[in-house]
Amino acid sequence: MTHPDLPAEQAYVDNAYACLDRMREIVARASDAAVGEVAALALEAWSARRLRTFEDADRGLCFGRLTLEDLASPLYVGRRWVHDDDDNVLVINWQAPAARPFYTASPADPQRVTVRRRYRTEGRRLLDLSDEKLDGTGTGAALGDFLLEELERSRDAHMRDIVATIQGDQYRLITRDPEGVLVVQGGPGTGKTAVGLHRASYLVYTHRERLARAGVLVVGPNPTFMEYVSHVLPALGEDAVEQRAVGELVDGIAASREDLPDVARLKGDPRMAEVIRRAAEIRQQPAPEDLYARLEGALVTVRAREVQELLDEAREELGSSARARERFRMNVLRRFYEHYGRILGGGALRDFAEVERALRSKGFLGRWLDRVWPLPPADTLVRALLTQRARLGEAAEGVLSGDEQALLLRSKPARGEWETADLALLDEARALLAGTSPSYGHVIVDEAQDLTPMQLRMIARRAPSGSVTVLGDIAQATGPVEYRRWTDLLPYLPLGDEATVEELRYAYRVPREIMELALPLLERIAPDVEAPVAYRSGVQGPVFRRADPDALLAAAMEEASRLSEQEGLLAVIAPGDLVEAADGLPAASAFDDGIPLLTPRGAKGLEFDHVIVVEPAAIAEEDQGLRGLYVALTRPTKTLVVVHARPLPPPLDTPRSGE
Repeated sequence: MTHPDLPAEQAYVDNAYACLDRMREIVARASDAAVGEVAALALEAWSARRLRTFEDADRGLCFGRLTLEDLASPLYVGRRWVHDDDDNVLVINWQAPAARPFYTASPADPQRVTVRRRYRTEGRRLLDLSDEKLDGTGTGAALGDFLLEELERSRDAHMRDIVATIQGDQYRLITRDPEGVLVVQGGPGTGKTAVGLHRASYLVYTHRERLARAGVLVVGPNPTFMEYVSHVLPALGEDAVEQRAVGELVDGIAASREDLPDVARLKGDPRMAEVIRRAAEIRQQPAPEDLYARLEGALVTVRAREVQELLDEAREELGSSARARERFRMNVLRRFYEHYGRILGGGALRDFAEVERALRSKGFLGRWLDRVWPLPPADTLVRALLTQRARLGEAAEGVLSGDEQALLLRSKPARGEWETADLALLDEARALLAGTSPSYGHVIVDEAQDLTPMQLRMIARRAPSGSVTVLGDIAQATGPVEYRRWTDLLPYLPLGDEATVEELRYAYRVPREIMELALPLLERIAPDVEAPVAYRSGVQGPVFRRADPDALLAAAMEEASRLSEQEGLLAVIAPGDLVEAADGLPAASAFDDGIPLLTPRGAKGLEFDHVIVVEPAAIAEEDQGLRGLYVALTRPTKTLVVVHARPLPPPLDTPRSGE
């Protein structure tokens, strides 16, 4: 039976959508009100960003309401604020303090809520209503019913927001104050990424005065992952959060290829910071010379001896940093101005700013400074380290062994090309030579356990206040550097030694039947990590298929063809050499038709309804070992098929049915 209030609630929601449409029209016409071309362009850009946040508004604008004991009218809770033409609020934003009881009220702690009503929706249409009474007069459908329905829905090409079904443990982390470092440790499917994205939206809303100016940055492992999560924040009405893959953090530089694991590990070693510091110092060897210019007919000079003194003073205090160079420049200018004042005596003197402008005229001061204190471009300095034995040798002496230097030189980047691990080196050099790095009020970094120390230093520079949210799972650490615990990683972040580590225990995505296959791996790869608890069950257990060694991909494609008849997203996860060898093979042609063929690392952070894992023994032998296999086995929400020719690796090698 349908709920008797359904027609009235549908009418209310229809009116909210009508008002939202009018709000959208006002935003679309914003540039028409501008005076002047520049203002029009600025408003047009703003309008385009804001309109993007309306794109997903048709998917459940309002997902419930609260009836409170001391309030005459119920509060409707949704993804964004909606008001009518008289500025009456129709829907409150889920981030608002008034919406908190929607997520936190319970029969034991009702928080003035008498009834919590939830909506089942399809686009703009309400399908059903369900009431949960919290005043002790009865019960009703709890959040779990809605959560299970959401979890059992087929996946989309993009991640969906979870704002209608946020759990209490997730809400507590989403709304935590931004000060300091918060680590969210969670196994596969526990909602770490969703928590991070909703936290970004919540922090910008709640601390807008502070963060609207300083900004919030979300960092993910790769562009594929960032594209997958890209729709969540706009769906929540948020356009002020910057989202980048870790390989996109250095402006103007894009990595065109991945390093070999041993090279990436070395480039990510924190000793590389000392190598770059030395290289920058060597390339900035000073060459003092006179600074002189004729002003008001008098020759004013700062002698080379004085220049040397000022050089020594700046370097002793600040090293060879960009700050030191700027301090030196200003001290030289002050000394020049002092000489200028003494020489001209009581004459009509220019002020300091006028003298500086005169010296900078036609680039005179800049050319002198470049001769006295050379400043090489960051990319030139790093490329020289990676391609020139002599340059690397003088900077790395006593820091890197001869074999390690040879390993770096073996990966010579072609001109204009960079490998992913090079970007952290470039960022380090830019910070030393230019003295500035982009900074944000808060940084959220996902899959943080895969970042090298040098990449973590890159994150740290972007969060100078130490306000960072770290998301990840130590058990899924498949990066070049293998961390055993969070305390191995945190020292590379500001205030990392004071970090708070919180854990998400419930695996909402991975059903129990599939999780039970993967959990024995956890005991080997991360014995200190608590096993995630599967929230749901009832799917078919993993299916195992034996195949001929030369026909693994063909067998995988047969399984993919069978599963493609079912609703939902499908992926094949295979060892790296098999993925590379698939190019051009007839058996792999179907992968060009939309079925992704991924390595375990390429599948990190993604989720699919149906997954085919190929040759687990070969995955276990790759650089990521059993951790990579743990990642691969925990990607599906409904179906897992394991295709293999070799025996399953321990501890998966127990007898299996269906083979």
